Amino acid sequence: MKKYYNFLNQKDLKFKIKKHYNKNQYSKLIKIIDNLKDHTNLPPELLLIYANSLFLNPKSKINDFRKSTALFEKLFYLDNSNLPVLYTLIKVGIRAKEFNLLKKILIEENKKYKDNPKIIEGLSKVEFFLGNLLEAGKYYCELTKIVPEIKDFWLKYLANNHYHGSLSQKEYLDCCKKFDELPKIKSNIPNKISIKKKKIKIGFFSPDFRTHSVSFFLKNILKKFDHDTFEIFAFSNLKNHLYDNFTTEFKKIFTEWIDVSDISDEMFINLSKKHKIDIMFDLAGFTKGNRVNVFRARCAPIQISWLGYCNSLGIKNMDYLIADPFLIHSNEEQNYTEKVVRLPKIWCSFGSFNDPPDIDFQSFEHRKFTYGSLNNFQKISNQTIELWSQIINSTNSNLILKSSINENENLKNNLLEKFKKFNVNQNKIKIFDRAVSQKKHLHYFNKFNISLDTFPYPGVTTSFESVFMGRPVLTMMGDNFNSRCGVSINKNLGLSNLISRNKDDYLKKAINFHDNPDQLMKISKNLRLRALASPLFDVNSLYDELSLVLKKIYNDNLIIS
Repeated sequence: MKKYYNFLNQKDLKFKIKKHYNKNQYSKLIKIIDNLKDHTNLPPELLLIYANSLFLNPKSKINDFRKSTALFEKLFYLDNSNLPVLYTLIKVGIRAKEFNLLKKILIEENKKYKDNPKIIEGLSKVEFFLGNLLEAGKYYCELTKIVPEIKDFWLKYLANNHYHGSLSQKEYLDCCKKFDELPKIKSNIPNKISIKKKKIKIGFFSPDFRTHSVSFFLKNILKKFDHDTFEIFAFSNLKNHLYDNFTTEFKKIFTEWIDVSDISDEMFINLSKKHKIDIMFDLAGFTKGNRVNVFRARCAPIQISWLGYCNSLGIKNMDYLIADPFLIHSNEEQNYTEKVVRLPKIWCSFGSFNDPPDIDFQSFEHRKFTYGSLNNFQKISNQTIELWSQIINSTNSNLILKSSINENENLKNNLLEKFKKFNVNQNKIKIFDRAVSQKKHLHYFNKFNISLDTFPYPGVTTSFESVFMGRPVLTMMGDNFNSRCGVSINKNLGLSNLISRNKDDYLKKAINFHDNPDQLMKISKNLRLRALASPLFDVNSLYDELSLVLKKIYNDNLIIS
């Protein structure tokens, strides 16, 4: 007990520590303890206060979270029956990005507490952040069985399927329908429009009115809306502290900005009713920050899914899904509960880049042939790694990737280990850090010859960026909307030769471009001009097509007296 120092006898110091903690004065408390000669041997009571303070302090940074994680780990091993300590260890360990540490602990605890949802949820999050999406999906599936009433677990399970595709589209839709059977709030919003107005009132719901992929596609379309025909309203689920320059621009575009980030679903529906919204776009689907339960109940007479989630939501009250001719085949519509509306050419258009870098072709001749993918690491599925490994091992080439999360060696090392299983020389793989600016991110495309698309979850934003930077994207056909986005992009570019039918075709095409760099260069040289002249960047045409669709949908849903 002498380890705990004489200061423990000084009641006044203990009193100060507890007083600061109770008043949420974490910085003062941390300073007092940090000034002690050896705070690692504090008694458990004060060690817990110190660990919690490091976790809860709004000024804490990654190293503070790591210190807190180490302290909670110590506290847990002092008494591994203390589950509340374990639950906090999960939270702070995720903030600290200590995924491997958490995985090791949680696998052991899962053996003891097989049906503990907090432990299983912790494992699902850890596997997700490590890029093990198939494993994460299995844990989310378990959670839907153990606690089926918790909607969030269903949403994560369903959204997660796009990364590994273990469910067929029909199986996925059946799961969506099971989710939609869960109790939902009541809404008296009708599913038809009873009075024709001079202007159609359109709401756009999103948690991502900021620098985000959805915003890149949405912003310039919104600017085109004819205010003599439409009034457009933002229903923003973005917390105020996340507002940025994009948010400021969006606020100027909308007729009215409505913050729904801190209100109930019932209040959301009432606000939509108060503003007499005719059509509400859902730009989130099952992704983070969604309000899908508002759409399940119905918040507008007409509800449309677009941009933020490229698949069916499988809910009765989502009326329409915006697609194009290449994403959903006519004989597949039974696997989508929404009415599929196909825009004539492409389902989205990018707009433009601010101050983009020049395209560099000169360095091609002075370096080894290099493949690249700047897609989110979570999209790099096990089957993608296996196929990419075959490509690298069959050619004299390198591979460039870009981290989607900085300060996360766990994620990088886990990815490299997967390549190692297929005997890929680690020196052939270069991983860049996440770019601090869009211009630097675009500059990364100059460092390789061709982009390899991920599957079954292809790139969208990165594919638009890649072709703009003169780098063709080799993609693979899928079996649903989400997995065919790359197909639509290349079809609209007139580059069907960069669409693979299957893994063998993908491998054959990738090797052919390596063996025939002149053939690739011929495509690359004019690719930016080709892209800019294509539907990919034709915001005007997309707006014209979308506005016609909206007018038709509005008129089709009018009650004719």
